[in-house]
Amino acid sequence: MLAVLLLPSLVFIIGLKGTFDGYYGFYYENTPYTKPLAYELTEKVVHSAPVSLFLSYTGFDTGYGFFAPNVASDFVLMFELKDSMGNTLQQCIMPHFEQKESMVRYTSMFNMFLDKISQEPQDSSSQYIQYLDIVIRQIAQKVKSEYPGAATMDARLYLYDYPSLERYRQGDTKENAIFVSEYKI
Repeated sequence: MLAVLLLPSLVFIIGLKGTFDGYYGFYYENTPYTKPLAYELTEKVVHSAPVSLFLSYTGFDTGYGFFAPNVASDFVLMFELKDSMGNTLQQCIMPHFEQKESMVRYTSMFNMFLDKISQEPQDSSSQYIQYLDIVIRQIAQKVKSEYPGAATMDARLYLYDYPSLERYRQGDTKENAIFVSEYKI
């Protein structure tokens, strides 16, 4: 009976500590702060010897456990700004953001582009794929507006292809960028 109550309690404490770590690590990364009592208590529990041993052997200390949902693939949107003569002025991978939250939202937005590569070629005219194209074009317009000297811009969407375990064992440790689509602005 004790184990039945102990395990959910431990999961709750680990989740609470992870929430504190995420919040304070994000908002107070370079700022000193006083940890709340609840944060200090969760740290003491998680760092105690028996709990720490249990966490490392079960995988609970990973933040996701062994049965995590599928981790999303990495996309990158590359912007190449050009002058009126076609010379490259600047290359960048994201707009300028005022807030940290904006960057988090921007990078998490790439999950929806998985639909661009999972659709059959005949489905490329679907409304959702057209919506994704509009999203990319709007981001590209924002980036272009930050560089008033740019006459044109090419926006290219790439998907990272990380080496498989087999390729990695053979010494292939480089990731490749797979071209998905291009937009001329």
